[in-house]
Amino acid sequence: MKIFNSYRDSVYIKDHVKSKHIIAGEYSYYSGYYHGVVFDECVMYLDVENNNCDADEIDKLIIGKFCSIATGVKFMMGGTQWHNYNWIASYPLDSFDEDFDNYETVPPKAYKLKGDTVLGNDVWIGTESLIMSGIKIADGAIVGARSLVTKNIGAYEIWGGNPARLIKKRFSDEDIEKLLQIKWWDWSDDKIKQNLHLLRDSDVESLWESGKKYL
Repeated sequence: MKIFNSYRDSVYIKDHVKSKHIIAGEYSYYSGYYHGVVFDECVMYLDVENNNCDADEIDKLIIGKFCSIATGVKFMMGGTQWHNYNWIASYPLDSFDEDFDNYETVPPKAYKLKGDTVLGNDVWIGTESLIMSGIKIADGAIVGARSLVTKNIGAYEIWGGNPARLIKKRFSDEDIEKLLQIKWWDWSDDKIKQNLHLLRDSDVESLWESGKKYL
């Protein structure tokens, strides 16, 4: 089924996902025209059967409100995927029991949960970025195109590269603290409309003066 007819097209994620392991907030969208796939296909290794584990052993992808996810972004889920780099053999021998079934004792499982992958609110993920298992990306953060994200990203930070590194903070620490207190993404639609002129500006102090009355 064709969803995107133009690079300008996008869909609200929560209205399209089928996996119960993907949870998305209001207004968070995916724009996938150049890759032509639904958002579920951007999230790898969520199927219980192929992971050979119970449903409660699958980490979740949790996306906050007002997030922007560009075409070709991938989320690497599924924990360690049966590979353990602390063992001598990183090869998933315990996934091939029919070939290697001469264990004298029950072998330890290589599969380990990495924890939920969490995007905060108003997060922007650039084209073809790869977000690894268990990563936490805080409110207001931006990830540059084709980045490999292997570390947690703080609020209102801009990261990019392979592996992704901190490029700069979007605002001063004082302004970031004010934005995290205001939490404009939790406002009603009417409040957001009333403050559109401030949200479309870089003047944090003016937004703070307007928004602190909602605290």
